[in-house]
Amino acid sequence: MQSVSKFSLKKIAQLSVLTMVSALAACGGGGGGGGSQDSNSQSNSGSRSVAVTGTVSKGVIRNGVVSVYAIEAGTSGRLLASTATNQNGQFTATISGYEGPVYIEVTAATGSTPTLMLCDAAAGCGSFAADSQYDANDNQVIDFGESFQVSNDFLLTTALPAASLGIATSVSTLTHLAAQFAAQMPQGFNDVSIAVAMSQVQNLFGLEGSLIGLKAIDLTNPTAVSNATSSELRYALLSSSIMGLTNDVAFSSTLQALTSAFVGNNGQLTQRSDDALVPSFLDLVQQALATAQQLNLVTFTSEFQQLVATLQDAELNSLTDSEASPGAGGATAEKVAAFVQDLQLWQGYLSLDPNQSSFAQVVSSMGASTGADLTHMLQALAIAGQYGPIVALPDLALTAACDSLANYLARLSCRLLIAGKSLQEICEGTLNLVLFGRSLCDILNDLTLPLGAGVYGHFALYDGVVRIYGSIENADVDVTFTRSSRSSNRYGFTVTGTVDTDTGSLLIDSGSVSLVFNGGLDIRNLKLPESASGSIQVHYAQQGTDENPAGMQFDGSVTLDLDLRNVRSAETQGSYAGLDQIQLALTANGEFSSDLGESFAGSLTINGGIDSNVVVRFETDLPDYSDRAVITLTATPAQLADGLADSIRMTWGGKQYDILNFTGDNTGIRITNQDGLIMDLDLTVEDGQTAGYLLLNGVRFGTVSPLNGSLLFTLADGSETVL
Repeated sequence: MQSVSKFSLKKIAQLSVLTMVSALAACGGGGGGGGSQDSNSQSNSGSRSVAVTGTVSKGVIRNGVVSVYAIEAGTSGRLLASTATNQNGQFTATISGYEGPVYIEVTAATGSTPTLMLCDAAAGCGSFAADSQYDANDNQVIDFGESFQVSNDFLLTTALPAASLGIATSVSTLTHLAAQFAAQMPQGFNDVSIAVAMSQVQNLFGLEGSLIGLKAIDLTNPTAVSNATSSELRYALLSSSIMGLTNDVAFSSTLQALTSAFVGNNGQLTQRSDDALVPSFLDLVQQALATAQQLNLVTFTSEFQQLVATLQDAELNSLTDSEASPGAGGATAEKVAAFVQDLQLWQGYLSLDPNQSSFAQVVSSMGASTGADLTHMLQALAIAGQYGPIVALPDLALTAACDSLANYLARLSCRLLIAGKSLQEICEGTLNLVLFGRSLCDILNDLTLPLGAGVYGHFALYDGVVRIYGSIENADVDVTFTRSSRSSNRYGFTVTGTVDTDTGSLLIDSGSVSLVFNGGLDIRNLKLPESASGSIQVHYAQQGTDENPAGMQFDGSVTLDLDLRNVRSAETQGSYAGLDQIQLALTANGEFSSDLGESFAGSLTINGGIDSNVVVRFETDLPDYSDRAVITLTATPAQLADGLADSIRMTWGGKQYDILNFTGDNTGIRITNQDGLIMDLDLTVEDGQTAGYLLLNGVRFGTVSPLNGSLLFTLADGSETVL
């Protein structure tokens, strides 16, 4: 089929869903008139008044009733003003106290003065009743240029974006198509839908300039025709063409049939049709051609003849494929389109179902119980720290050390030897104290003591080293603390060693911890520190289980801060109460990897108690490798074990998407981004039902529905995509 400039005519069935979505991203331009306001809600503006002016033409409508309505919640709301058109079809209506888009209806007058239409179709507009006062040549035919009374159901409409108030506009059959198309978009009327619909109609009919501001001239007025621009003539010819297919009585029903088909076909017309009741694009162009020939408009006669030939070759009942122009919806449409495009970008990584994993490879690399297991190990490490003060306060420990010796004579002799002496004097002085042939300093530097419940300590008082080993709260501990600092009630140690549980092992390569003992220490009655904090370099390995066969590893640093004030020794020796009340802040920074070969560099953070949320933060390439993104996942330990997240934050290139999941009886999701767009979804609804909306400042710019396990997005211009 020959391609025609200004009219791209292919079957709409050939359009892919992705092409339809991109239409919104690129919509606008020629449609013009679209404002950048994000809300269509009414706002008080004091005494500010705006004059809504224009012309009603199908041809010229005289004494038509013009009603201007506020647009509220996507539909026509309260009446703002009403007026009537003059002999030239012109009107002016003043509105005040309102800023926003408006909907305009033109209807027939009900008083003694009828509403008249000037026939501007070459084929005529029907028949007069006998002895009609409007039949100038008494032939009972409504000829070109004659006026006739419209029927009671006459209706022409238009809609204006907020930014177009005050701009002279036209109300015509083409603006009627656009207004009704906008009304059926998911969000109904708003600045974006109006601008997109106007652009769709404008591009379908090959009009240049803004349809909102384009003047529909009186084709029956030779002066108006000679002074008109090419765009104005084209507009008038195509707008008048429907009248040549009907008559004065059936005009409203014919326009309604055309409008229903246009809206039902998502803003397209049938190119060539076998339906005699619904005008096709070919029918309209043929009528415009006839009027152009009658007015001797040579350029349009030639152009319409070519277009008629092309349409006659089109497949029967095939549709046009007009699209709104780039930018028609303004900044708001761009934001909405970008929102869906961003979700498309992350397909395969981001799940819009709370019961399905997002960034599954990362969760797999973290392991099923990393947070809980690592927390358990660090708690055991902190509990072991209660024995550190023995080497942190060596002089106070001397008596306790003597009391730990094997027999009474040894204990008595030791007490006599240390009486009045410090550890430094014993080990560094010239006393050379000997107990049963062994240096007392060596004895004090090599003490192995049972600490109860299978836990032992090997103390080197002079070297400031204690090795704690045994079982603490179901964790096998073998950790060495080395004295490093003391300040008031705060004691510092370097630390190395291992902590093992049934599900994992922690190797502490190096690090330091600080223990705080409020109220001082009693060396004979050791107690838990009130808090512990530090930073350690570790290798952590989590074993695979029957439920989660893939093991994982972590190499990096762990910073921790534990509040142990509510933990105390239990009545059962070697056990503790209040472990569930430990407040913990933990961040593991490094490399996570799984036995499946997946890995990522990032961090895992826990703030709160043992059951508090786990936060995972990592950096990754965008799926199209165009940038790097920082991803933050928040999950409960139970969710993490199932590979799920409670919330997700994604940031890249100045963008930020926050995703909050809801599970249970009200399974759903909320997504917000940096532009203030919100998408709330109820995922319990059935296929085809509305699960939620795309909202900006409370205004709907799209709907979302389940579709065979996916989500169908229908955007402001009616375009669709599936995720």
